[in-house]
Amino acid sequence: MARKINVGWHDRTTRIVVGIAIVAAVFIWASNWYWLALLGLYPILTAAGGWCPVYEVLDHTTDTTVNRKG
Repeated sequence: MARKINVGWHDRTTRIVVGIAIVAAVFIWASNWYWLALLGLYPILTAAGGWCPVYEVLDHTTDTTVNRKG
C-alpha cells in the first residue's frame, strides 16, 4: 500500500528550516546533546518524504493538492 503525501510545501519548508537549525545548533555550540541532533533529523526526513506518521494517525494533511471528501 502506497503512502499518500500529507505534508504540504509550506510545512515542508518550515520542517527543513527548523530541522537544520536544531542540528546546526548542536554542532555550533559543541554540546553533548547529540540526541537533540537526532530529533532534528525527524522534521528533515518527514519533509523529504512528504509523509508524516503523526499526521497519518491524526488523519490530518497540510497538502493543499488533496481533495478532501466532505
